[in-house]
Amino acid sequence: MNQSKSKLPKHLLVIFIIFSNFSFGKEFNELFTVYEPIKESSQIEKSINSSFNNMVYRLSGSSSPSNVWKIINSGVKRKDLILSYSIKKIDNQSYLQVVFDQKKFINQLAALSIPIVNYSRPVLFFLIEVDSGSKRPYFLTDTTELSEIDKVIIESLNKFSTNRGIFLELPVFDLQDTQDLSSLTILSNPVNRISSKYNFDQLIKIKFTKSGINNWYASGDLEYSTSSENSTDEILAVFDKYLSELIDSNLSKLNIKPEKKSSLDIFINDVYSYEDYINSRDRLNKTIGISSIDIMSFQNNTIAYKANTIGNLDNLINEFEDSNYFKILNLDKNKKLIFLKHQR
Repeated sequence: MNQSKSKLPKHLLVIFIIFSNFSFGKEFNELFTVYEPIKESSQIEKSINSSFNNMVYRLSGSSSPSNVWKIINSGVKRKDLILSYSIKKIDNQSYLQVVFDQKKFINQLAALSIPIVNYSRPVLFFLIEVDSGSKRPYFLTDTTELSEIDKVIIESLNKFSTNRGIFLELPVFDLQDTQDLSSLTILSNPVNRISSKYNFDQLIKIKFTKSGINNWYASGDLEYSTSSENSTDEILAVFDKYLSELIDSNLSKLNIKPEKKSSLDIFINDVYSYEDYINSRDRLNKTIGISSIDIMSFQNNTIAYKANTIGNLDNLINEFEDSNYFKILNLDKNKKLIFLKHQR
């Protein structure tokens, strides 16, 4: 998803898959940085409030405003949880870049028993077929804008992906893919052919069909029809609602219960320099499932830590498996031991 009414930062979107034994999730790198569109400096306070809400939705995995109010009613001010904010120009569009304090934010949610979702985020793959009536039916990609419905759907996917910290992906077709699809017969299944080339946690199949001047209907995983003069706006509203509920459902499965506490011995291999030590320690400290760490030993280029953890061990394992910085070498759940390789 590259295009939007207010173009969102391109570097927020990652296109490669990191494999996991449990899922095909990926690490959402800028989880604690929110980019909020802003037109003028007088809107900074409003943009800070909006970015704070989005940060709560990202971390709690729920779009319910109740968690936002729970934090505010606890007496915490929004700016108490912010490290910095500044206006950035990206693709000729102004954004308020708000960087939140990870430790403070996590501690605040934990103190209020609000569930937390870590850096490991699911990949939802969308196969959206559009039949506008004036062209041959086609599958939507992140660069497709052949009908009025295409642009608003791409914008919506981009917006929700960025705001909620989840990967909502469309297929990318090269010339060979396009030729293969155009040569399929009625006996072929294009959905299976396309989806077999990708890795994802959930496949969503939707077809938008235009049957009249203002008549659109959706079928598949989303069902809706409209004949309104504002049919595109209506479909967008329904699609947004569908996305919000879909994301809530997927992120709720990954919730970490902060009240559940335990400990774990972590061994990190391939630590050859002071820089390696600092980088690997910082990454451990940024691991959401770890509340604190203490060094137990250092020998043979391996550092051993005693880590205090929150949530289930599986939550932490998923976070390590989807990490760009660690690779799991060995694991013993019964003894609560995990051996990691530090990835430079």
